[in-house]
Formats: sequence, structure tokens, C-alpha cells
Amino acid sequence: MTSPFLMIMRKELKDSLQSKWLITFGVTFFFLALGVPYIILGAGGLLPGDYPGMVVGTLVTLAVPLVPLVSLAMSSTSVAGEREVGTMEYLLAQPATKFEVFFGKYLGLVTALTLAMFLGYGGAELIVYSTNPEFIASFIYALAYSLLLAGASVGLGFIVSVSVKTRAAAIGTGLFLWFVLVVIYDSGFLGVITVALDADSLLIPLTLANPVETTRILALMHMAESPLRGELGPQAAFLLQNYGSIAASRILSAVLILWVVVPVVISYLIFRRQDATI
Repeated sequence: MTSPFLMIMRKELKDSLQSKWLITFGVTFFFLALGVPYIILGAGGLLPGDYPGMVVGTLVTLAVPLVPLVSLAMSSTSVAGEREVGTMEYLLAQPATKFEVFFGKYLGLVTALTLAMFLGYGGAELIVYSTNPEFIASFIYALAYSLLLAGASVGLGFIVSVSVKTRAAAIGTGLFLWFVLVVIYDSGFLGVITVALDADSLLIPLTLANPVETTRILALMHMAESPLRGELGPQAAFLLQNYGSIAASRILSAVLILWVVVPVVISYLIFRRQDATI
């Protein structure tokens, strides 16, 4: 007999795989990783010798912001949507604990996002990098950190989902959170704050406070030599100067793992105290 946890996880996985958000996400990742512009240049014999590195750099720059967008859009409505239509009451009426319901939904959604990224990244990797094995390690690092970012984003989305009452409010809050993490930070927020307060030491805590920026820096730090590797930014330069590449990588990796663990624990603790009808 299948356990309630596996049944809930399978249901969430099935629902997520049918989501238009996820389908669009997987297709977009495939074409970003494939590097369509470079294929067009290649057909005309105009590709530079370091084009695989350029593809990886472009992928990190463009794809990393997409990971929290899709993850937050899907996870922020996961619990709130079930409550709004009444299916959460049905799930909790089954012989399943709140732990099984919550983590069944969480792992189902993370598994769906993982499959989408593996198919998108992996399919393109076989095409682009089969003859360029020196860039495969960089590609794997980018995929691994993107998966951690997806887990962190789903946790943040679940905090939103268990804290609001309607699906519309959940997705609105989730998209606003993405706007803060990606658009505001990317528009020079760190530089403005640092210059205004005249304190370079703020670069590190402000960077670590954003899992998207942490992921971007980690992925670029592990790239093979590429024209875009120099776009690490002042916060990464400060980390490398003060801690060195190995220690900086370990610090950022540990912080990213905390971003995966802490939000999901917080959202579960909130969910555990709530009734199904809240």
C-alpha cells in the first residue's frame, strides 16, 4: 500500500508537470542553454573560438533570474490554491500528518522543477558540449547551483503560500518578492547602498541576503575561462580579495544551502500551527 506521503508527492508532481509555467520554463531553458544565436553564427562560420564559454556565461546571466520567477509563481499558490478550492481539507482528512502533506507537496514541486531543468540543461548540453568537454564542469556547476536556488525559491514561495488566504494574493506576493530579489538588486541597489553609507563591508551581508545574487556569483566563479567571467561584480571581488576563491566559494555555498533549509522550515512551522480552513 502506497504511503500518504508518496501519494501527495505524486499528485503534486503530476500537477506541476502539467503547469504551463513549468512547460514554458523547460523549453526556455533548453533554448537558452542551446545558445541559438551561436548556432546561427556557426552556420555562417562566424563563431569565435571561445563560444562555449560565452554560452555558459550567457546562460548564467539570463537563466538564473528565471529560476526564482517560475519557482515562486508555482510554489506561492501551492498551499493557498488548495485551500481556496477546498482540496486542502480533503488532503488533511486523509490518514496523513501535516508533515507528510507539506513535504509531499514541497518535494513534488522541487522534483518537477528538477526534471524541467535537467531536460532543458541536459538536452542542450548533449548538443553544445559533446565536443567541448572542458566546459561540461562549468555547466554542471551552473545546473547544481540553479537547483539549490530552485529549492530556496520554493521555500520562500511556501512562506507566502501558507501566509495568505487566496491564490491571487499568493501569486501577487510571490511575483513582488521576485521583483525585489531580481529587479531591484540588479538595478544597482547594492552599489547605491554601499556608496550612500560609504561602507564596502556591507557588500557581503547584502549579497548573502539575496539567494539569486549568491547563485549568480557562485556559478560565474566556477566557470571555465570565458569573456563573461569578469562580470562577477564588486561584491564578488570583495569576497575574493578578503577570503580567496576557495573560502569564498565555501561561504557562498553554505549560505545558499541555508537559503534552502531555513525558508522551508519556517513555512512548515507556520503551516503546522494552522487549520486547513485558514
